[in-house]
Amino acid sequence: MQVPKTAEASVAAPPADEINSLVALYNRGQLQKLLVQGQALAKQYPRAVIVHNLIGAANAGLGRQTDAITCFTTALRINPDFAEAQNNIGLALKNLGKLDEAIASYRKAVQIKPDFARAHYNLGVALRSLGKFEEAIASHSKALQIRPDFAMAHNNLGCALNDLQRYEEAIVSFTKALQIKPDYVNAHNNLGMALKNIGRFDEAIASYKTALQLKPDHVLAHRNLCILFLQLNEILDFENALNRARGEGLEDNPQILFLSALSASGKKNSKQALEFLERILPEELPLGHQTSYFELLGKTYEKLGLFDKAFAKFQTQNEIAKKTPLFKRCNPAAVFDSVVQLTKTWSTGERCDWPGTSREAEDVSIAFLVGFPRSGTTLLDTILRSHPGITVVEEKPMTKRMDKQFGRKASIEELNKLTISDLRRLRQAYLDELKNHVSSSDMRGLVIDKLPLNICIAGLIHRVFPKAKFILALRHPCDCVFSSFAQNFILNSAMANFLTLDQSAKFYAAVMGLWQAYRNALSLDVGVVKYEDLIQDLRGTCMPLIAFLGLEWDDNLLNYQKTARGRGWISTPSYDQVTQPLYKQASGRWKNYREPMQEVLPILEPWIKEFGYGD
Repeated sequence: MQVPKTAEASVAAPPADEINSLVALYNRGQLQKLLVQGQALAKQYPRAVIVHNLIGAANAGLGRQTDAITCFTTALRINPDFAEAQNNIGLALKNLGKLDEAIASYRKAVQIKPDFARAHYNLGVALRSLGKFEEAIASHSKALQIRPDFAMAHNNLGCALNDLQRYEEAIVSFTKALQIKPDYVNAHNNLGMALKNIGRFDEAIASYKTALQLKPDHVLAHRNLCILFLQLNEILDFENALNRARGEGLEDNPQILFLSALSASGKKNSKQALEFLERILPEELPLGHQTSYFELLGKTYEKLGLFDKAFAKFQTQNEIAKKTPLFKRCNPAAVFDSVVQLTKTWSTGERCDWPGTSREAEDVSIAFLVGFPRSGTTLLDTILRSHPGITVVEEKPMTKRMDKQFGRKASIEELNKLTISDLRRLRQAYLDELKNHVSSSDMRGLVIDKLPLNICIAGLIHRVFPKAKFILALRHPCDCVFSSFAQNFILNSAMANFLTLDQSAKFYAAVMGLWQAYRNALSLDVGVVKYEDLIQDLRGTCMPLIAFLGLEWDDNLLNYQKTARGRGWISTPSYDQVTQPLYKQASGRWKNYREPMQEVLPILEPWIKEFGYGD
């Protein structure tokens, strides 16, 4: 709350020493005493806006947000230009969960007082909570124009940049916050998150550890450090970090209980994992972490054979996901509709046989690993990268950069218009981005671009790289759809199509319909790998694939677990599976959920037949 540090006497205000006494009570946290003295003073000086503001601040501090708003409103009736009270109304409304109203109050505060840095900052915090990250960045930037040494604004600017995946800029902001306030624990923790997101894992670990040196019971730093160790497959470090958190007296904290459940689950002790999870009140976790909680709870029930309970938890996970700021930025319908519309343009019966560019032979040899999410692409990626002649680039934005450069719908009509010069420009956009992720020595072999939903732009890819091969990863459509529905993805507009079982199935049918249209119109060079075949006969499935890619067989492919353990960071949700022996339990997973799956079977049955799957 915004309260004055000192006060001066005036005709409408009490003596300065009495105001300063109230301020001192607020600063010492003696809020109840402040209320008693402040209310007595307000009776003597009913038009003293500072007193009403202080009484409001005390009420807010005691959790009485409605009473606080009444006091701040009283102050504003007396002085409509009292920006501090308008800002404080915003804080109270935010505490009541009324973010839109809070934002309106902050905007009024900065209209009254344009150089009110704290109100600009508070506006930025509220905007970020609603997923309005660009507007949050603008508000925090304005606060910093007014107060360049405002460490909290630098930190929260970094958080909004991190939300937008502008990680390098976020790192700059967190670093500035720490230059101003070196012991800023939250900034150290947030810096760790940004560093992790660009693969600077050692520095991320150091940042988390610095946060914990400054505040040994900082729960989120403990959580982030433990999760990073897990994703790096550093299990011993994970267990040691978890034990350190418990040693700080945090063993009953919801976040640490969740980590304990992860530990038990990793040791295949589902009963113990459930015991930890059932001790957690999910509403005590941040909204974004609640989805992880319900995902793990659902998977734990599944392992214990409690499928009805598991399905209910997956549903809860997805309902909570719809309340998060990330979801508010998503437009799943736009992605779905674009796939449907693109399919129509490719379903005219027209065939395309495009010549290649004259410079193709000079470029790197590229294949594209595509499929529907949860079709086993991470397992196949890990197996293929075990071959010394293959470099796999996992989910990097090469095609995104190329598609952005193209700048329009990749219909047959538009792709037919491309000149040799256009194609070279698009190739170069792709290759320029590829060089950010692959060394020049690795580019001398076969580079496999693994991004499952590149399947949706196969037409553009083939137009620009007509000699490139496609590896299509298939899995039973019901397993793909159910697993996508049950997975706690980081949300974007595509992944937001998985928050209901029905939409997951419709999205599957739309994507595969587009792929089928591409196959009918283009002479794509495609090697198909079925997940079910892969986990039953790794050698027998991979030998034809390696031959298809024009390479010699290498027995390192059979030792993919060593590759997985040596990879370090695995960014996909399958990071905890590919380091294990072939995970056969996932095949036919959907059969445990036959009743809810009945509703979507009519959507999926054509694809079950198309891809040669029985029940």
